Amino acid sequence: MTPEPTLRLVAPPARRRGIGAIRVSKAREEMTSPENQRYIIEAFAERENIEIVEWIEGIDESGSSAKSAWWARLSYGCAQVEAHAADVLIVWRVDRAGRKKLKWAVAEERIENAGGRILSATEPNDQSPAGRFGRNVLIDHGVFIAESIGATWKEALERRVRHGLTPNGQRHYGYTYARGSGYEIDPVEGPNLAAMYRAYAAGDAARDIAERYTTPGAEPGSDGAHARYARWNTASVLRLLDSGFGAGYVLFRGTLHEGAHPPVIDADEWIRYRHARDQRRRRPRAERSPYIYSGFIYCHCGSRMGGRTDHGRPRYACTDSAQYTRHDDASLAAHVIDDAVREWLAGERDRINKAAREAPKRPRLVVDPAKEIAARIAAERQRLDAATARYFDNPGVVSDDAFQRYSANAETKIAALEVDLTRASAQATVRPIVIIGDLVDQWEENTIEQRREALRLLVDRITVQRPGVVPRVVVDSALTRS
Repeated sequence: MTPEPTLRLVAPPARRRGIGAIRVSKAREEMTSPENQRYIIEAFAERENIEIVEWIEGIDESGSSAKSAWWARLSYGCAQVEAHAADVLIVWRVDRAGRKKLKWAVAEERIENAGGRILSATEPNDQSPAGRFGRNVLIDHGVFIAESIGATWKEALERRVRHGLTPNGQRHYGYTYARGSGYEIDPVEGPNLAAMYRAYAAGDAARDIAERYTTPGAEPGSDGAHARYARWNTASVLRLLDSGFGAGYVLFRGTLHEGAHPPVIDADEWIRYRHARDQRRRRPRAERSPYIYSGFIYCHCGSRMGGRTDHGRPRYACTDSAQYTRHDDASLAAHVIDDAVREWLAGERDRINKAAREAPKRPRLVVDPAKEIAARIAAERQRLDAATARYFDNPGVVSDDAFQRYSANAETKIAALEVDLTRASAQATVRPIVIIGDLVDQWEENTIEQRREALRLLVDRITVQRPGVVPRVVVDSALTRS
């Protein structure tokens, strides 16, 4: 008699622990919502005998941007599997884990090395070579879709900028915006924006401008945030003015483009603002100095002179003599320099008036050096391009160090010439007859910052000569140089 076979009960597989991962790039109607993704992942987990022990969610987080916050969340999920707090990571689709091939490969490698797996709730999870190939194809397809969308958006934004439009219709201080009509100057904020540009160009500090236009007693809203443009600080003022929007420009990826909207200031005022900004960026300490001539007064030895106070009286002293090689006659009282500068201004006023009456509509007392400087910049760039071509066309003839030194030196020369070009352009926009007249008549009323900014448009440098040399103080000006 044949014995009956023994039946054995096979134990059900152990319930695995899983982490559900949900990501959407941007909340919109046509997207698969986080709720739908959660439902599909939960249904898949129930079928596969997986217990969801934790969720990670990335809402409005890109899967293709290298700086997206999603990568930190995905890394956390990998770390949980590595710590054996979970066995699998479940996503709605594999491209939800990311549309960057390197990021995906690193996440998959980390989880598989820890003995786990990444599972898709809507796609095959075949672990054979063919299945892995198919999964990689899905990742490549996701990368292709993301890059195609990015390229389309890039072309659309660049087209808008080429037509003088902003990349988006966001709010800009000083303007109102409406679809169809675009940007128009706001009747209240527009004059304020123009006044900001003029105040900064006249010598006001950005900090003072911020205090002037901050709404007194501004209180935050229910969300703890203040209304936009209710509060200002130095950085926000400079960011607004540097954007050039009030001058009719659109700032796009670090470059200014001609805009289609109306400016609140004219081209000359924009050039003067840029000149003032450049001067303060190069010598930020001089802008906070309580001394008028900081930054453009020099000793007879060729070194700069800095302001100081001795027994309550301001003086200018040679910085080289004070710190390095001492020499005689290294300082001079500020009132002596003030008297010399005011005498120079008064003496030049009559000559400028006479020249202005004989000049065309816009008085220009000297040949505008901007064209000459622009030509020098072009020539320097041409030499640098030629040297670069020779370097790459004849490898080994010139050493890498020699080329790098030449290139750095040429770039430094070009940068210095560009600063000179900005200054020359700013000087070409002013009417010396007006500036000098105002300086002479309102010297005592003007602040130190206002005197300094006005003098910089007129004066290249002030040199203090040795005692006995006449004149003791020499004012060198491109505007009045014959």
